[in-house]
Amino acid sequence: MKTFTISNLKGGVAKSTSTVNTAYSFSLLGKRVLVIDLDPQCNTTRFFAKVNKSGCTIQDVLADASKIKKAVRRTQYRDIDIVRGCPELNEDWDTGRLEAALELIKDRYDVCVIDTRPSFEALTMNAAMASDVLLTPVKFDNFSRDNLALVEDFYEEMRRYKDGLEWKVFAVMAANTRAQRKASADLLKKHDYPVMDTCISRTADVDNALSFYKPVMRHRRKSTAASDYMELARELLG
Repeated sequence: MKTFTISNLKGGVAKSTSTVNTAYSFSLLGKRVLVIDLDPQCNTTRFFAKVNKSGCTIQDVLADASKIKKAVRRTQYRDIDIVRGCPELNEDWDTGRLEAALELIKDRYDVCVIDTRPSFEALTMNAAMASDVLLTPVKFDNFSRDNLALVEDFYEEMRRYKDGLEWKVFAVMAANTRAQRKASADLLKKHDYPVMDTCISRTADVDNALSFYKPVMRHRRKSTAASDYMELARELLG
């Protein structure tokens, strides 16, 4: 099982949106996918399950790794399961809890995608410790560009504890504007960040799909963003 943690210290950069859409794209590529909602806002859970439904959540898994099998729930989408988020999620956990839990079910899935909150604390460290790739969505603007230095510091810190952890950066809400062209040129030419080839286009289809709690591919199959997320999934698997 290859595990991706979608994380950024900055909010509003489509972490949950990218979690949902990459997971759905992986499933369309024939992969068995597990989604873990590690953000107390539970935005990803709302796409796949009821937030307040009874039963085990990620909180229970972090308290007792053996509960991971009971916490996994089927979703309405073929080949996608989820461990639901918890609004009262406790942040005070040892950083190896999630890794121990995923070890118990790693043979069931091809891919695991973990959504995180915009904070580099114990929950995000748990996710990174359990992952193969730290995946960072970023907008091509100066604020997001400057924030990447902080993400890089977190990644370098995690490499001390997680051997082989990779870091990949991809652009979201990409538009052909002068400001974005300037910011992207600076990002690519002046910094040695591991920026992926695929960019996710800015389109109203993404916002419309969000309003219906659907992956954009499910909402509008021929959308540019839907094609972008499919290409991103292929690049991540390639």
